[in-house]
Amino acid sequence: MLQRAKISPSDPQDRPRTVRLWRLCRNRVCTSTTPQTTANTALTPASSLYNIDEFSPSKFLVIHLPPLPESANGVKQLPEFLHGWPVASINYRWTTERLNAASQEDDEFLNTADWPVPMHDVAFAYQWIAEALMPPDNGRGSIYVYGSHLGAGLAMSLSLTESHPHKPFCVRGVATYNGIYNWTMFLPGHKVLGAKSVRDAMRAMRRANGNVRLDSLHQKLVSLFQEPANLFDPFASPSLFFHNPGLPIPESFYASAEFAGVVSAMKGEKAETSATPRRSYLVFPPRTSTLKIPETMLLHDTPSPSPLHQHSPETKTKASSKAHDTRHTFMAQADEMASLMRRSIARVELKERARWDEDVQFLAEEPERRINVVEVGQEQDREELGLNDAGQRVVSDWLGKLNTIRRCL
Repeated sequence: MLQRAKISPSDPQDRPRTVRLWRLCRNRVCTSTTPQTTANTALTPASSLYNIDEFSPSKFLVIHLPPLPESANGVKQLPEFLHGWPVASINYRWTTERLNAASQEDDEFLNTADWPVPMHDVAFAYQWIAEALMPPDNGRGSIYVYGSHLGAGLAMSLSLTESHPHKPFCVRGVATYNGIYNWTMFLPGHKVLGAKSVRDAMRAMRRANGNVRLDSLHQKLVSLFQEPANLFDPFASPSLFFHNPGLPIPESFYASAEFAGVVSAMKGEKAETSATPRRSYLVFPPRTSTLKIPETMLLHDTPSPSPLHQHSPETKTKASSKAHDTRHTFMAQADEMASLMRRSIARVELKERARWDEDVQFLAEEPERRINVVEVGQEQDREELGLNDAGQRVVSDWLGKLNTIRRCL
């Protein structure tokens, strides 16, 4: 039976009282179904706890980041595949819809949860969870993170910056579904859209995304991030921990810097010219840090059929079968994230390890083993954002396998 309690962290000076309440909750097996709160949840993120009595060295804790913030769709349900695990679900805040500015009162603006509020909520809640649920006597324990849709990018950022193998209790792995790991892919000038010229960029502005749910996110960019510069924050776009996106920050979410320059020229205005930054790789994790790329499972829906392949359904020529789909898709997001993480393991982690481990050659398959990408099927034609049955089985099996390995160590 799923057992739930809801607790909100208070201000830092009240943390000892909060920790006592968490431990009291564990001792009493969390049988309460009524949310328990220690602070004003309007000011701090709340966390819902499930099955905390089952949390032990033989069964790790799962941190759940929902697909939408709590205010966006009311009470959320925990994914079915997590019902048997100890879970802390972080109810982060993030304004996804914004009313017409002319109809809003000044005090309404003060209540909006603009970026980077969501990341701050997640970071604060994680620190609180890690301290309050740390195994006794500094014993070892594991945390795995699961997030979907808006929660997926937050889950990835948290996992990449909190995976310290030497720590007794920290993030060891992350699973995500239909995540956005590089929000700059929505910009018309991004390479994923194949924009090599102003004409290409103008065409890209009219091009449909490869998944219906990406269209919805595209329309909410202003509400989610307020200004284009926020898309370049690596905590919003975790793939940018690993590389420079290779495009300048535009003035608009929906027009490239090149297109803006053309418009300025047509108006007779002098456009500010700046060289387009070259796309380059970054070293992550930093060599001086104790971070390690965590065990990862990236799940995504199948892209809708590409117009490139719809002209001849019966017979496909060799050229058409190899035509490059330049649409923005969840698959493109997952593939880029996976390739960057694998590259880091191969060229940073294993390269450093080769200095002292003479058997490192036996780890040649480690990047592919540690970073998994799974296509779970066609997009569901429904408002619900949950993972389908096939995807849930994949994550459930993955968690079970990792838990078995951890118990044997």
